[in-house]
Amino acid sequence: MHRICLAALALLAACDAPVSETIAGAAPIGTVWQLVELDDAPFPAPATMTFTAQGNLAGQAPCNSFTAEQTAPLPWFDLGPLVTTRRACPALPAEQKFLDHLARMDFSEVAGDRLLLNNANGETLLFAKR
Repeated sequence: MHRICLAALALLAACDAPVSETIAGAAPIGTVWQLVELDDAPFPAPATMTFTAQGNLAGQAPCNSFTAEQTAPLPWFDLGPLVTTRRACPALPAEQKFLDHLARMDFSEVAGDRLLLNNANGETLLFAKR
């Protein structure tokens, strides 16, 4: 019983993790991350994202800009709802694939100029500092 209570307390503490424990704290605030690969294959369109001091994420997908909240401590990655603009362009299928993947990511790792997001299903997003 004691272990269950400790686990529950740890999960509650993670919900209010300080920004310094999130990706925003692992790289300079305002770093622009350029999507390089999606599931180990080169991504065919430009997509970027930036983490802010407030624990938010802002980015530019191939057609639309987006924002979300990300407050899980490293190595976890947990986004709130993605808010996007609604412009159409020829790269919309690639954009939808990227945003769908981004919403499913669970783990993050920052290593130098690389950011890897992944999940238990083996899906990955690899970013490089721009």
